[in-house]
Amino acid sequence: MRTKHKLLIITFLVLILVMSIGIFRYHEVNANPKSLGVTKEVFIHQNQLVHAKNVDFMIRSAHVSRSKDQILVPVELTIKQTGPADYGYKKNNPNFLENMWLNTPYSISTATADVTDKDNQRIHKTEHLLAAKQPITLHFTTRQENYALRNQKMRFSFLVPESNHYVKYSLLLE
Repeated sequence: MRTKHKLLIITFLVLILVMSIGIFRYHEVNANPKSLGVTKEVFIHQNQLVHAKNVDFMIRSAHVSRSKDQILVPVELTIKQTGPADYGYKKNNPNFLENMWLNTPYSISTATADVTDKDNQRIHKTEHLLAAKQPITLHFTTRQENYALRNQKMRFSFLVPESNHYVKYSLLLE
C-alpha cells in the first residue's frame, strides 16, 4: 500500500513539473516579439536621396519591361552604409539584398535574381556588395501571371531596420 502511495505522489510531482515547464515555454514563446515588423511605409521618387538610419541611398532609375511571359525590372541605385547594418533580422549583417523586394501587391514579392555593378560586372558574394562600384543594378523578374494578379501598382521596396522595427521605403514602378 505504501509503494502505491509513493508511486502516486511521484507521478503527481512529475506531472506538475512537466506542466510547469510547458507553461513557462508557452509564455516564453508567445511573449511580445522583439521586432514589431514594418511600422510605416514611405513613398520615394527616383533620384531622391534618402537618409535613413545607418544607410543613405538613391534610386537612379527603375523601369518595367514586359515580354510575353515575364516582367523584367532593373533597378539602378547607389547605396552607402553609414552605420552598423542589421539586415534580415541578423545582427551586423551587411547584406541589404535580404531587405530589397519587387512587390506585386497582393500577389508575390520577388527577391533580386542578379546584381551588377557600374561596369556591368556581376557581384557574386555579399561581402562585395558595399565595396561594389556604384551605382549597382538589381535585376528583378516575375511571371506575367503574378503581375496580372496585382490589385495595386507594382513597387520596389527596401526595408530599413530601425531599433525594433522596419521602415519600408517604396518606389512606385507604374
